[in-house]
Amino acid sequence: MRRLRTGFAAMAAALGLAGSAAAAPPAPKLIVAISIDQFAWDLFEKYRPTYTGGLRQLADGIAFTGYQSHAATETCPGHSTILTGRHPSGTGIVANNWFDVSSGSSVYCVAVKGTADPAARGPQNLRVDTFGDWLKQAKPGSRVFSISGKDRAAIMMGGHHADAVYWWNDGDGFMTSSFAGPATPAVLAPAKAFDAALFARWKAKPPVLWPSTVSAECAKLEQPQSFGKIRLSGKIPPDQSNGVETGANFLARTDFQDQFRVSPMFDPMMLDFTETIIDRDKIGHGPAIDLLALSFSSNDYIGHRYGAGGPEMCVQQAAIDQTLGRLIAKLDSLKVPYMIVLTADHGGIDAAERSAQHGLDAHRLDPVAFVKQLNDALSKKLDLPFEAIVGDDPQQLSINVGPDAALKAKVRDAAVEWLKGRPEVYKVFTADETIAAAPPAGKPVTDLTFAERYNESYDKERSGDIQVAFAEYTTIGMPRGPGDYVAGHGSPWDYDRRVPILFWWPGVSADARKEPIETVDIAPTLAAVAGIATPKVDGKCVEVVAACK
Repeated sequence: MRRLRTGFAAMAAALGLAGSAAAAPPAPKLIVAISIDQFAWDLFEKYRPTYTGGLRQLADGIAFTGYQSHAATETCPGHSTILTGRHPSGTGIVANNWFDVSSGSSVYCVAVKGTADPAARGPQNLRVDTFGDWLKQAKPGSRVFSISGKDRAAIMMGGHHADAVYWWNDGDGFMTSSFAGPATPAVLAPAKAFDAALFARWKAKPPVLWPSTVSAECAKLEQPQSFGKIRLSGKIPPDQSNGVETGANFLARTDFQDQFRVSPMFDPMMLDFTETIIDRDKIGHGPAIDLLALSFSSNDYIGHRYGAGGPEMCVQQAAIDQTLGRLIAKLDSLKVPYMIVLTADHGGIDAAERSAQHGLDAHRLDPVAFVKQLNDALSKKLDLPFEAIVGDDPQQLSINVGPDAALKAKVRDAAVEWLKGRPEVYKVFTADETIAAAPPAGKPVTDLTFAERYNESYDKERSGDIQVAFAEYTTIGMPRGPGDYVAGHGSPWDYDRRVPILFWWPGVSADARKEPIETVDIAPTLAAVAGIATPKVDGKCVEVVAACK
């Protein structure tokens, strides 16, 4: 840190910012917003003593226990809060997928309605602008770049007017869509060049997805484990990775593409591409403040596939720590004042079986069987010849009975009665109860009731008719074979809501804050740092980070 403070002081003097090394630059040339997908506060705290790279450095900035304060703790809703300052109730992004009763179909959060292109992706479902949009409007020379392994993460952080939005598509490499931002030859050229060079290297020498040796700490976690019907040796490299073919045409094989995502090599590859974009577009050297939004995805893929408590996540934590160290070194080399904020789209919990081994009352719920049981009960009680309850998520249930309001009310009341009698269910709220549960202004995020958490996720046109909170430590999903999820997230419980929020810049003094903040506080704080106005938001500016007005 002494080296960094000295380096920033010299850079500040050269840029006419002498004396500002102890505080955030009043107008940095570059703001970097980072999300680590499925990075729970508990996971951060567990591995914090082991970090030696970028996460160690960022943790030595201004560190908060943060919250995705709403109930819909999934990738798309969570990312929609980070740079908008709005809860999902304002962004309209209530889930990764929601059921549209009017069309009788599921809607993917970044799918584009009204186009014949099934690959079309964009922010059209996002009801509000992002910090990047505010920045470009206030400072026309500003530029916005957003990159992720997932389309929904890149698009939600990129906003409506990004200069370039990229995500990884299996078998193709990095790509974009004209609905997400410019898809001109100039924007596509670096992605095509990077993809071609990467695939050529892989063909010459197939990539090694997992290390052959692990640290002593990770080795302690190498134990046989059963998740549902899946039996794993618990060794590194994982059993599934060992079975991947790397012979002729392996790049086109779905098993390779799948295992590449679920490996600690996915994030470093994304950083390789990010460095290409930084160099090509001279990010940080534009006429005004640039925004670079990055969402790293490996944590989420590994957490779902193997859980957060095994050697796989241990290896991943070391990898993302080193990847972020590389990123900071790259940013230092730009010789411009910059700041970083790091957070997550949601938290998570380890697989139910391993959680139970550690003394938690953890168990699994089969979502398909659960909804079927509910529909069977409704059919019997109300003499219905069809299934009245639909939805991809048993936590958000939609009633699909057509325009008959009286029948809809009967189905709702009967469903709520059945749900409240189930031991797996903790709380049940109707749409009216959820709408009425708006949190009082200024209520601490730690004290929000479950109804208030659902209120922050509720959109009248997109949310379910019934919100269901299952018992604590419930994992929704029944793994039956290789590739199935063994762990998940998406609940209103704190292990899914609580995430780190770290603000860092060269010269910052370490400050571990005790008061919690929310991800919706990030955008107004960055606006204050950038010296631009903040529109109406749900969050507040964090005064220990910026000169709030």
